[in-house]
Amino acid sequence: MTWLLESPWPALTTGVVLELILAIVLVRSGRGIVLVAMVVVLILTSGLVVLERLVVTEREEIENALSRAETTLEWNDPSAVLALFTPNSPRRTEVANVLGRFRVRDAHIGRDLEIEPAAATDPPSVRASFTGRVVGSDTRGEVPYETVIRKFTVTLHRVGDQWLIHDYQMTEPFGGRR
Repeated sequence: MTWLLESPWPALTTGVVLELILAIVLVRSGRGIVLVAMVVVLILTSGLVVLERLVVTEREEIENALSRAETTLEWNDPSAVLALFTPNSPRRTEVANVLGRFRVRDAHIGRDLEIEPAAATDPPSVRASFTGRVVGSDTRGEVPYETVIRKFTVTLHRVGDQWLIHDYQMTEPFGGRR
């Protein structure tokens, strides 16, 4: 059922197909009751689309947290980025050091995002894997390239009512691990 709540496309596609079928039936039969059925399908489809927009699933919460991380990186505000990490994250110092040295112009999460819940943990946690692209510059001028593309695996923990980054791993170029 969550597939219906995470995207408007299943409801829209089904609604359009049913409306087309009913339109053909209306033209061939000329019966007014088919017009009533078309209005009912339109109302149901609209209701499902509104429901999809109102209900935020756990997956959508996680996607939103990662999207905030993309946007916040582009602000080049280390304190705002660190606010997206759990207080006990082992990466806080490293992230602060990297953000103090680099200016990010663009950050993007690829369409290959996969989210898998961890086994029953306290606090609840998930692991998200995706290809990330960051475009920026080294303020010291020591790193010659400006675009970095890596495969990321991010562990997020639920803290209160939000998902925060706890840890991450990323691949090095050419399949090496960091």
